[in-house]
Amino acid sequence: MNSRHVPASLTLHTDSPPATQRIGVAIGRAVAAGQVIALCGDLGAGKTTLVQGIAAGMGVHARVTSPTFILMNEYATEDGRRLVHIDAYRLAERATLADAATFGLADLLAEAGMDGVNVVAIEWADRVAALLPADLLTITLVASEDDPEARILQLTATGAQSAAVIEQLLTSGALADLPESTGTPRKM
Repeated sequence: MNSRHVPASLTLHTDSPPATQRIGVAIGRAVAAGQVIALCGDLGAGKTTLVQGIAAGMGVHARVTSPTFILMNEYATEDGRRLVHIDAYRLAERATLADAATFGLADLLAEAGMDGVNVVAIEWADRVAALLPADLLTITLVASEDDPEARILQLTATGAQSAAVIEQLLTSGALADLPESTGTPRKM
């Protein structure tokens, strides 16, 4: 158990899709292999936009698109890691876990921390919550009531690896141009 204080949550505000992508780039630069990112938010909240930024920050040069109809896309990075982008939206509500088993989601998540290669980003992660690991970076995106382009992103870390991502975001200066950033320290 680490006794130093590390941020467990961070709230960010953006004013446009490019600003949301910039946050994604910063996250992509901060994540290590084995990281699982759970993305939550309504349709159109900006989950895929954020993943596009994460991919760019990781060094992915391919065009990143939503895997809504194919469930999963994989992208190679410059340093040999792999971004696995999953969209659980189309999984049947009642049979979600059984559907997830058909493409090996549980195995993929179990291997994420052990293989030293994968970073996994899951849109609509709440649909497969029972399969998610204990160390998880959850990012909830909410559209602003005042501005249709603006978003509020709530990042929550539930483990040391995920908390390290938030800590790096706060200390790297990558968020300096955002309107507001608030982090909450908590012992991990």
